Amino acid sequence: MIYIEGGTKTQQQLAKDLYYFCSQALAIKKLVDIDLKIKPVEGAQAWTDHEGEGKFYIDIEQSLSASQFITAFCHEMIHVIQHLRDKPISEKEAYKLEVGLAERFKPLNKS
Repeated sequence: MIYIEGGTKTQQQLAKDLYYFCSQALAIKKLVDIDLKIKPVEGAQAWTDHEGEGKFYIDIEQSLSASQFITAFCHEMIHVIQHLRDKPISEKEAYKLEVGLAERFKPLNKS
């Protein structure tokens, strides 16, 4: 489940669409709760924190364009799957996979 705070209605809908797309595309089978905040983020476009037991916090910079928002969200969801699979958190892997994931989503995005 995703809980969203902040951002525009368009960004909130985009985040919901991305959450469901990424969950399916990344084959997330475990129960995952994400608290997403769309707000000013200092020093980054986005970040993820893992509390354990499938609980995640993601912050995404509110001033991103739709394309940047999509890519940043996909990047953070790759970190979510890394946590769920007990893999080391790899920025290199996240940057490598974010582009393909974002490009698969963009044709589906009607916003």
